[in-house]
Amino acid sequence: MSTLKKIKTLTDLDISIEMIQEQILKTIYVQGAIIGAEISEVLKVKFTLIENELVSLKKRDLLGVVGSNAGIGGYVSMKFDLTPKGRVRAKEIFDVRSYVGPIPVTMEEYKNVITKKKIVTRGININKIQNVFKSMTLAKGYFEKVGPAINSGGPILFYGKPGNGKTMIAEKIIDAFGDYIYVPHCLYVDGQFIKYFDEKVHKPISYETSDPRWIKVERPFIVVGGELTLAMLDLVYKDEFKYYEAPVQLKANGGVLLVDDFGRQLLSPQELLNRWIYPLEKNIDYLTLVTGKKIEVPFDQMLVFSSNLEPNDLGDDAFLRRIKYKIEVTSPTLKEFTLIFKKQCEAFELSYNESAFNYLVNTLYKRDGLDFRGCHSRDLLAHVQDFNSFYDKKNTLTKENIDFAWNSYFSGKKAA
Repeated sequence: MSTLKKIKTLTDLDISIEMIQEQILKTIYVQGAIIGAEISEVLKVKFTLIENELVSLKKRDLLGVVGSNAGIGGYVSMKFDLTPKGRVRAKEIFDVRSYVGPIPVTMEEYKNVITKKKIVTRGININKIQNVFKSMTLAKGYFEKVGPAINSGGPILFYGKPGNGKTMIAEKIIDAFGDYIYVPHCLYVDGQFIKYFDEKVHKPISYETSDPRWIKVERPFIVVGGELTLAMLDLVYKDEFKYYEAPVQLKANGGVLLVDDFGRQLLSPQELLNRWIYPLEKNIDYLTLVTGKKIEVPFDQMLVFSSNLEPNDLGDDAFLRRIKYKIEVTSPTLKEFTLIFKKQCEAFELSYNESAFNYLVNTLYKRDGLDFRGCHSRDLLAHVQDFNSFYDKKNTLTKENIDFAWNSYFSGKKAA
């Protein structure tokens, strides 16, 4: 069964003819005189589907054909502009509903598509998890902890000291789901427009779909941090444009939503988790229109929290029970740090030098009483590469460039 239904007639869009005609008028009102093919491109529907509506609007004296090519090549190549009557009507519509863009997708159709491409976690096993995390050096036993947590589909809390890869582990989870999803340019519910596609978080694979109102994208991985507020978890109404912006959890459907630096938000951890108790249990969320009406939307993503705080510092036992898995991401051992360091040398195309590495570990780390962190190798070697490039040195590891990297990275401050 195809994920997207085939659009053969305007009725397949489940949008009223009146609304489609309004979108045509608003498009010309905003963009000026425009050819038929360009109107089709803006609305993301085949020209053959809107041709009769252009004829209808022309007969009602709301549109006119302009330019010297009138009548040549059919309506698809004709240039249309608003008549004085059409301009008055278009302004009336624009003042009430100023959204201009692709014909929106109904909420029911969105639910159908999301259901067909929903996250399936129960098929994730040890082999898949090992393959997903093969590029990372993780402590012994991590697969046994992370694997069942992902398989459960429930919320996960990664906690531990900064710089040990909590965010990287969360980001890798998306690879366990594989495949792709479809997202709409815009949603339509209860007479309201909700802009959905967000180029900042949705990575397109193809705009060429059987229904161009949808975009084929990678499963989303969305990160929110200390800036998160309760208001950001509801519809954001853009008064100047008369449409809504979808909240982060709606945009994250079909993927992973990471609440980074959990516990440092403007709202308390308790408030945040309380907001998601019902959605996590029922896979349904409720959003509020400016009218006060609640609309039901799917809640289908893996929710991951990452924190530098201890779980007991985030809330009481009742609170912590709501997060199914709590996994500590520990600092690497010397053996693990060595493996990470060697991998990073390869990534930076730096010649590994055991004597220089031993100097780093046995002298500098011990002298300043610092613990190993997962990010140290990458960050220190970036400084080494800068040093070698500036002084036209060979791309190799030396005591000299290690000293430079250490002093410029840590600035004489001891790690927490």
